[in-house]
Amino acid sequence: MLTVLLASLVPGLFWLWYFNRYDIHDKEPLGELVRCLFFGALAVIPALVWEAPFRDLLQTTGPVYVSLGLSFLVVGLGEEGFKLAAVYLAVFKSKHFNEPMDGIIYAIATSIGFSVVENILYISAFGLQVAPLRGTIATLAHIAFSGLAGYFLGQAKFSSQPIPLVLMGLSVATFAHGFYDFLLIRRLVSPLVLALLILALHLSLLWAIDKAVRRPQNR
Repeated sequence: MLTVLLASLVPGLFWLWYFNRYDIHDKEPLGELVRCLFFGALAVIPALVWEAPFRDLLQTTGPVYVSLGLSFLVVGLGEEGFKLAAVYLAVFKSKHFNEPMDGIIYAIATSIGFSVVENILYISAFGLQVAPLRGTIATLAHIAFSGLAGYFLGQAKFSSQPIPLVLMGLSVATFAHGFYDFLLIRRLVSPLVLALLILALHLSLLWAIDKAVRRPQNR
């Protein structure tokens, strides 16, 4: 069990360190980041409950319209919605959430907490041979989806009309996650194409990070 935990946790902590380097103005306290990791881990519970009635359908390749519904409304909307709620509950009202960039960093930390627990479940079920794939592609996918939502959350924090921005972030993350899962469920493309899709999403995330860093700080 310790091996499974380390195989899931170490890659997650590495990615947290990697993306936290982009927060150049005001580094977030370790306690806040750990809080996001913890709330992200807890978000797996309602996500599993949300997906439970559809578990059998998720394991089969049915009609295209079923796959679309499962990908976008069950997995995409469910997981991204619970992760975004976890960010809100963990740190949205924190005094340390004081610049737009923080929305991205906190969302990434939350997604990593979510991914670590998800990876533990997958590695426990399928063995250590899936650990490299889960620690890279799967974790980076979660980071990309939630990081883009976090970009809009960071804007919402300092906006007089936050709700449309939050909904925009949720929509972007849901679409990206849903599209990725639809390709995965239907086996429409090769693993290389999926990896390139994640790369494209990360280029978008890096663009969002650059834009957030350049925005005025709100202290």
